[in-house]
Amino acid sequence: LSPQFREKLQDVLPSLPSQDDYFLLKWLRGNLKVGDTPRRLESLRGTDGGLSSCPEPPMLLQVIRKYMSGGMCGYDRDGNPVWYEIIGPLDAKGLLFSASKQDLLKNKFRDCEVLRHECEQQSHKLGKKVEMVTMIYDCEGLGLKHLWKPAVEAYGELLTMFEENFPESLRRLFIVKAPKIFPVAYNLVKHFLSEDTRKKVVVLGSNWKEVLQKYIDPGQIPVEYGGTLTDPDGDPKCSSKINYGGDVPQSYYVRDQLTQQYEHSVVVNRGSSHQVEYEILFP
Repeated sequence: LSPQFREKLQDVLPSLPSQDDYFLLKWLRGNLKVGDTPRRLESLRGTDGGLSSCPEPPMLLQVIRKYMSGGMCGYDRDGNPVWYEIIGPLDAKGLLFSASKQDLLKNKFRDCEVLRHECEQQSHKLGKKVEMVTMIYDCEGLGLKHLWKPAVEAYGELLTMFEENFPESLRRLFIVKAPKIFPVAYNLVKHFLSEDTRKKVVVLGSNWKEVLQKYIDPGQIPVEYGGTLTDPDGDPKCSSKINYGGDVPQSYYVRDQLTQQYEHSVVVNRGSSHQVEYEILFP
């Protein structure tokens, strides 16, 4: 890297997770437009890990830990950590009624930091650079409840955060058990993804277990997903590593509604009518 670039970062270099050229080049390569450089520099300034020191109320910490699905489990054949997202049981409305959107984003930021640290550990262990993550999205049970507008907006912010703060960190993303409604859900969020990230999204068919084993050794895949890995107690879902979410009890709720903003609105007076045309994308 040029001395000029490093000079611009002198005030933040001490707080960055790594100061070597390899780390900084990831952000430069992730910057597809020259005009985005200032924003990328701001992204670097946001990676000082300050979120990890933010205290959380015990109840908030509990509801997120108990009901935010997902988790890291195993490594692919190249040594990259594997992260699972369990979509179906995720109660997005319950989580947003029990915690703020910012708290949920902070939690996911911490997950990304855990994965980044795991990549560093793998690099030392394997004697080569490990900098990417393989992701598996289990979409069984994906339905209309997941397309709730505040949930889609929150997920969009999460994807934006990932793209801006962890560029070039995704090896590949497998979609398994996708229902018919999946294309609708994907169309709602794909514009938050860079073109490079979209190319790494692979929707698998009925042979998804066999395909996963091409990239991940069966011993690194939970029995639930076609492998041989279990928890020490024999749990085939590896629940000690992967949180499978569930409905959030109302006892955790701190609000019963969220303010929603819509791009278009109309007032229909008494005795009047208003016709709206929509394209139905699924039965």
